[in-house]
Amino acid sequence: MRALLTFLSEGEVERIHEASLRILKETGVKVLSEKVRRLLAENGAEVDGDIVKIPGSLVEEAIRRAPQEMTLCAREPKCDLKIPAGDSPFLSTSGFSPFVDDFETGERRKPTRSDLRDFAIVSDYLDTLDYFWPIVIPGEVSPPLQELHALAISLENNRKHIQCSCVTEKIARWQIRLASAIAGGEEELKKKPIFSTIHCPVAPLTFEKDSSDAMVMLARAGIPTAPMTMVLAATTAPATIAGTLAVANAEELAAVVITECANPGAPMIYTSEATPANMKTGEINYKAPEYPLICAGAAQMARFYKIPSLVADVSLEEAPFDSLSFERNVLKVAMSFMSHTDLSPWLGSRDLALSASLSQVILDAEVCEHARAYLRRFELNDDTLALDLIHKVGPGGHFLGEKHTLEHFKKEIWSRELSDAFVLDPVAKGTLTERAKAKVREILATYTPPPVEEGAHKKMERILGDAEKDILGDS
Repeated sequence: MRALLTFLSEGEVERIHEASLRILKETGVKVLSEKVRRLLAENGAEVDGDIVKIPGSLVEEAIRRAPQEMTLCAREPKCDLKIPAGDSPFLSTSGFSPFVDDFETGERRKPTRSDLRDFAIVSDYLDTLDYFWPIVIPGEVSPPLQELHALAISLENNRKHIQCSCVTEKIARWQIRLASAIAGGEEELKKKPIFSTIHCPVAPLTFEKDSSDAMVMLARAGIPTAPMTMVLAATTAPATIAGTLAVANAEELAAVVITECANPGAPMIYTSEATPANMKTGEINYKAPEYPLICAGAAQMARFYKIPSLVADVSLEEAPFDSLSFERNVLKVAMSFMSHTDLSPWLGSRDLALSASLSQVILDAEVCEHARAYLRRFELNDDTLALDLIHKVGPGGHFLGEKHTLEHFKKEIWSRELSDAFVLDPVAKGTLTERAKAKVREILATYTPPPVEEGAHKKMERILGDAEKDILGDS
């Protein structure tokens, strides 16, 4: 027995699938890369200008080719993640914020390389976090190089799997070379990919040239790709939840086709951040009651295809200030966990992921540990049904003194309180935010992740220098 949030019936899953196939066959997707259009045409798609119509047979073949299992490898092998995940998703920070809330002053400012390093170190320390998104952009780096330097800083300061962004084919090539310096060459990297990449189609149903070219290159290198649909109900998708899921699913299926045409058997992660729009502002609305339901539906679609998923992040984005707000965050996270996605990146973000906060990472990690209470499995067998015991105790009796109770209560009954700490110092004083800041200071003062080998470090430095010349030019 385990808690599982479902939104779609089996018949509704089938209808979303069939609707998505019709969208791909009759409406098509806009593909702005000539190379990707040619690749799809060679595999049976119909190309008319920028519009590519994909037959159902090509979609079904791509789904069959896509791996049902994968390992997101890490610089340190004990941090490898085998997918499908277990009872709770693998967690990471949020990613790619253009601002940071200064740790000491709280002032919102442009992030630096040092900020990203601190986030990487704290995330490496926390057992709650299983992998790492570069949560902020190294702002002092030239924009064309930011994704590459973000990967380098993350790899240097975090032993876990790194999932980063990649928006051009040229950056993809340099990211592969950079990670290969640690992995021991490109063939070793293909066997043990220590990073994966996020790519975002432009909603609705559009694949940009540079991003899709990058996705193809990475797929051919064996790097897991995560094409993230970000359709918004009522703006870039129909106002109906059914229509939103159909468009989001069509974008994911188109991405599966692109990836598997590029490299049959290439690892791909079904990735959705489909949400309702805030009808007052037009912004993404993580607080909408429909959001966790859309996430649950997307998780069901991924399970239907047997493709690993990243579909149910939480984005609390608020620091709890008392036990009631803390409990609310715990319940929100538990509901998201019950979607049973494989990956969930969201810890540490603020203000629709426009900014990030070190203390928020700690508070979100504390919330996650409490939320795991709702994800435990419970056995249903002759022993746990306890019919003989129920008969023995009988009407009007009690079970407290029975051996069966002694054997089972610690596993079956959660005895922790909301005031108990998993991540925070249990004896620290002050508000939750003050205690979180104290934990950050402790980590940064006392913890250093195992370094990259000196030879690999020097090679990475050379690669970054060569990349700068290639991307920015000698001038």
